[in-house]
Amino acid sequence: MNGFLLASHDPADHVLPHRFTEKLFTVPADWDLLIFKIPSTDFYFTNHLLMTLVAAAIMIWIFPKLGRRYAAMANRAPEERVPRGFTNLIESVMQFIREDVAKPVLGDKTDRFMPFLWTMFFYILINNLLGMIPLSSIVYFVSGTTLKHVGGTATGNIMITAGLAICSFAMIHFSGVKQIVIELQAGTYGHHHDDEGNGHHAAAHHGGTGMGAAVVQAPFLYLWNFAPHVFAPEKVDGIGPVLLWISDVVMWAILLLLEFIGAVIKPFALAIRLFANMVAGHIVLASILALIFLFKGSVSGNIGVGVIATLGCAALSLLELFVAFLQAYIFTFLTTLFISASVAPEH
Repeated sequence: MNGFLLASHDPADHVLPHRFTEKLFTVPADWDLLIFKIPSTDFYFTNHLLMTLVAAAIMIWIFPKLGRRYAAMANRAPEERVPRGFTNLIESVMQFIREDVAKPVLGDKTDRFMPFLWTMFFYILINNLLGMIPLSSIVYFVSGTTLKHVGGTATGNIMITAGLAICSFAMIHFSGVKQIVIELQAGTYGHHHDDEGNGHHAAAHHGGTGMGAAVVQAPFLYLWNFAPHVFAPEKVDGIGPVLLWISDVVMWAILLLLEFIGAVIKPFALAIRLFANMVAGHIVLASILALIFLFKGSVSGNIGVGVIATLGCAALSLLELFVAFLQAYIFTFLTTLFISASVAPEH
């Protein structure tokens, strides 16, 4: 049955990458990186890359228009400044991301990261929604069956979601280093407060550090605080504290390795989660539709299966619409949590 199903229709066709051009370039072969090797890879311009460009073009078209509309509303009377229609919808979503996702964990640092988080959310969402539109079939019939595979689910491509995860990874750790630079310049590095407002000091308070010195020190301090120091004594005034420091460094090195593994797993999980959810929905949808072709030999069976498959696909499409928003939200929410952990003074 599975063979007959696949012979009648490929359920993965909508989420598979299809090449539009000849090979663009090749990454040099066989890079040895410690325990694994990266083989040579050929790069092509595919339908998924096209859809990412379409999503970017949509954002470049929509958001500057919204910005100009807000600038025009600023000069109107107060009662005329209330956004309406599509503008109100977008504002509501942006407000939700800021107030209910970012601000509870980022606090007074929220506005610094909102451009990145808003861009990430809407870019993923638009790609998810474009994947639900049968652009490939529409273009195929409009072009007289000459243009094929123009469309698809970009976020159903693991390389696309991996690229998004790498962007999150870079922002997470760059933000952590930048936060240390800011605190070193302000002379507040190593100081934070608990919920009661009591100060905790991880280092002596000194005057601000110059920009150049702060930039040089920050990566090393970020790495030093990347893993917890479980045995570090308050001060060194004898053989006991010295032994504690030695134990602390040994334990820190072990925990640092685990933290490095965790730092890699986090974006990997982001990429796999988004990719798997987008692929799964489309494959199930295509498989249900393929049942119609499986029972095409029987008129009564074909009609019954056709009705059931159509209703099932309609219900599943509504579920996919929900998943499109949900996965954009989850990706943004988890990225926000990881950024918050990196910019916290105590890491």
